[in-house]
Parts: sequence; structure tokens; C-alpha cells
Amino acid sequence: MDPLVIVAGIPTALALYGVIRKNRMFFLLGYFLYALIVVPNELMTFSSTGEVAHLAYAFIWGVQAVLAFPNRLNYDGTKVFKSFGIKVFLSLSAVNLFGVMLINAMPVSLELTETTKSIAAIYHGVLAVLPLVGVFLMTTNRIPVAAEA
Repeated sequence: MDPLVIVAGIPTALALYGVIRKNRMFFLLGYFLYALIVVPNELMTFSSTGEVAHLAYAFIWGVQAVLAFPNRLNYDGTKVFKSFGIKVFLSLSAVNLFGVMLINAMPVSLELTETTKSIAAIYHGVLAVLPLVGVFLMTTNRIPVAAEA
């Protein structure tokens, strides 16, 4: 099995842990770290093959890294924060939904076996669904509001 698949499971588990604990910091850290795995991998593939598609993939997951850059901002319950959070979460979901479709469209190769493809698609699927849980929690006011300082 490709060691990159095992390494990619760590950020996926971290994002899942963030959702379970309703901890935005762990949630975003998982997405950020996942992007830090995808971006260099795609840039190396681009440099070896010259296929511009890999540069585009690196850019898309670079956007995910920017959106998910972890910070310690507290959820204050305002409409502005809620609107921004929903937009970021939907963007993270869209990036990873694209990842599922991309993985399924790729042919099986020496580097990308059927098992590796399946596991990568599952990781992207999980990462596509988790932000939707966050959107649900935000829209139903189930995320605790931080006390104002």
C-alpha cells in the first residue's frame, strides 16, 4: 500500500475528531494538513510530467490550505461569522467533492492502484461530507457561542 495513503489518513482523522468534538481548530487543521500533502505531490507530478492539470490540482488544494488555515478565532454567533463560516465550509466540501470525482476518473496505474484509488476516494468523500455537518451545526445554532471578552 502507498505510504502516502496512510499519511493522508491522519489529517482526515483529525478533521473528523474536530467535528466530533465541535472544535473548529482541529477541524481546520485536518483540512490544512491534507492540503499540504496534496499540493507538493501534485507539484512534483507536474514537474515530472509537465501536465498542466496537475498544476491546477495543486492550485485547488492550495485554495483549501488558505481557507482552512487554522486560527483561534472564537465563534461569536454573529450573522457575519455564520455567513463566512458557511461559505468556507461549502468551499471545502466542493474542493473535496471534486477530489472524489477526480480520483474516480483517473486510470489505474503503477503508482495509483485500485486500492489506493478507493482509499483516496473515501478520504475525499469524508472530507466532502464533514463541512456539511459544520454547516448544519452552524445553521441550527448547535455550535456553542463563545463569551465576549
